[in-house]
Amino acid sequence: MDRHIQEPPHRHQDAYAVVVADSVDDIGQLNELLDSNLPVLLVRDLRQASRLMDGEETGAKAPRPAPLQVSHLEIRPDEQRALWHGAPLELTAQEIGLLGCLARHGGSVASFQELVQDVWGASCGVDTTVIHSAVRRLRRKLEGAGVDVGIESVRGYGLRITAQELQPSVN
Repeated sequence: MDRHIQEPPHRHQDAYAVVVADSVDDIGQLNELLDSNLPVLLVRDLRQASRLMDGEETGAKAPRPAPLQVSHLEIRPDEQRALWHGAPLELTAQEIGLLGCLARHGGSVASFQELVQDVWGASCGVDTTVIHSAVRRLRRKLEGAGVDVGIESVRGYGLRITAQELQPSVN
């Protein structure tokens, strides 16, 4: 019986794979695709990947930015966290990015172009339907958690974050 042992493909000693994912759990599915011995670098977003690829210093500790606040919603984009009355919300990095971008505009309208650049890290290629889908999911999660912060659409231009007063229910 003749056995053929396949040699692993030759790779450059500096080769590696960059994976953009919300968490380590997200790359579990990629194990099958990365059936090699390439080192994997996990990053949170395209901006972080870009900084690493450009060789920017990542080890230097920059001062941590102050959390963003809208009503009782505290957004900590640098920690990928959002808190409602101090309790963490179950949001994705993209959803936290959306909240952070809107909160930085302080109630003013963030254009779709600004949202795409800030949240998706691209200047084009993200359709407004992608943004609306992400916002719809985010609104559902905020509503489900009882968060009194809303996201208003400004037709044809962008979005703004608002602190809403909860209406008492009428029986």
